Amino acid sequence: MTNASIAFHTTRVIGSVAAALLGAALWWACVSYDPTGPHADAINGSFAAQLITVLQNASATRQDTSLLTLTLRDSLYRGRFTGFYRFTDGDSGLVDGTLFPHGRIEVSHFGYWPPLTNVAHISSLYPSCSFPQLGPVYVVNGVVQGDTLRLGDTTTVPCSGETSSFEFRLVGLRER
Repeated sequence: MTNASIAFHTTRVIGSVAAALLGAALWWACVSYDPTGPHADAINGSFAAQLITVLQNASATRQDTSLLTLTLRDSLYRGRFTGFYRFTDGDSGLVDGTLFPHGRIEVSHFGYWPPLTNVAHISSLYPSCSFPQLGPVYVVNGVVQGDTLRLGDTTTVPCSGETSSFEFRLVGLRER
């Protein structure tokens, strides 16, 4: 074998190895790319929570505090989670949503969809209100910082023939 043929053969082998490595690198980049962005941390756990609701109309303001537990599990799919709430009076229901990077959270179900419209505990606090007609709430926004979960929204609800302002504020601490 001549020096030229050895050099040609070596160049060909190196070129094949480089092409294979480049192909593997491109495959890895394609497979690891997630168009929705980076995954959020898991939200797994039980949260001892306090819910403050405020109902206000032209003549009165009423504030109530309720205790509940949220049990949430990460679905391992792009920040999605699901779980349940349970109030101390036994009312319970579905909780479902998405945790985004940096702790922003959107709860799409708190009870049946749309959120907050079919929560028996809240309806029992305000029997003169029609919560299935709650103002447009498509998600309840919040944030998770460390072991603290905060959710909140303000909307309207018809009560005894008049529109009332309804405020929903939940703070939960992860139980260890």
